Amino acid sequence: MAADWEKTPCFINQCSKCCRQTEMPLLISDITRLEAAGHDSSSFSIVLPDGSVRLANSPATQACVFLKTESPDLHAPGTCQAWDSRPEGCRIYPLVLDELDEPFLDELCPHRDQFPPPPVGLKGRLLVLAQTLDGETR
Repeated sequence: MAADWEKTPCFINQCSKCCRQTEMPLLISDITRLEAAGHDSSSFSIVLPDGSVRLANSPATQACVFLKTESPDLHAPGTCQAWDSRPEGCRIYPLVLDELDEPFLDELCPHRDQFPPPPVGLKGRLLVLAQTLDGETR
């Protein structure tokens, strides 16, 4: 799977806002991909009481454990250390679904207007991700 939106406004603007206090769900395929890249799942995932698995945040920065940053400030710069193996939700963001399952660029992303049109198939992958999270064991 190719890394989507390689030249994202995130890198250009050194923005890591979406990586702060993340609640990113992890699929089995995400865990497998991250482990294959040499990451230990016990260091990047947490299992919630309902059995779902989420990406862990660093206690020091309250940012994703893969975000290289020294600051808990929401607007501090940071660099993803797992870019090539990052979770599906991270690959697709800032594309999210509204209440009617229609994709749109998340208003929480300060650079959403700078993203090019979503690559072909990205909207479909978002719908598959949502269905998987709603109906399958992670």
